[in-house]
Amino acid sequence: MTESDDRIDELDKYYNPVKNLDYISNTLFYIGAILSIAIPLLTEDQEFLSSLVPALFLVVVVLHAFSVSANSYYFIPFAERQRRKQLLSNALSIPLTDEETNKYYNNKLDPNIFKLGANVMENAFFGKHICERMLVVERVKIFGYLAVWLFVTIYRGSDLGLVLAVSQILFASEILFKWVKLEILRVRNERVYEALYSLYLHNSGNTLVEAGILDSFAEYEAAKASAAVKLSTKVFNNMNRELTQRWERVRSKLNV
Repeated sequence: MTESDDRIDELDKYYNPVKNLDYISNTLFYIGAILSIAIPLLTEDQEFLSSLVPALFLVVVVLHAFSVSANSYYFIPFAERQRRKQLLSNALSIPLTDEETNKYYNNKLDPNIFKLGANVMENAFFGKHICERMLVVERVKIFGYLAVWLFVTIYRGSDLGLVLAVSQILFASEILFKWVKLEILRVRNERVYEALYSLYLHNSGNTLVEAGILDSFAEYEAAKASAAVKLSTKVFNNMNRELTQRWERVRSKLNV
């Protein structure tokens, strides 16, 4: 491939269905939340709505479950499998896939196990910082939902059906689990980055370093697989310039 100044990522197309389904599932979640809160507020005089709203809620719940499951069990694993093939292709100069990237991995090493480690370290570096930025919003959302839930639960005038609906929205949905998975992914990315940073900082060129690189590669891939979370493209684009500059300093310091 001819080198150019343009960043190319031909694998991005595999993440488009993930992004679209994520948008759909989020929309369905909020529609379902509104309907679940509305159900206990309906009166016996509203016969038509009393029949329609629960039916709509059931349909929305099924569609939401399908969209979340499709992403978690098919589209995200498929996209990550293609990304893993390209990572290994770039690191070891083996054509496991015909898709190409340019300036996606940024180090000066020749194709070998050490280039694989540098690629994984860069991915973990970007991943942990993007998770940190995403978690700012997620933590605010969780705090807001908890505040609403506590108010509804503690307030004596709250309808029991409303309390149950709000509790279900918070504890039986993706809101809490997404936050937890993102927190865990951040920690595991940070752990992979720090492990590889230490290996390259004290690189003695022996087989223990190679084993450490393979262990970190496995840990990084396992972290992504267990989280099944797509990192925000918007956050990446906003932070890319800053993180690239910081990565260049790290790369230069470690001579990779």
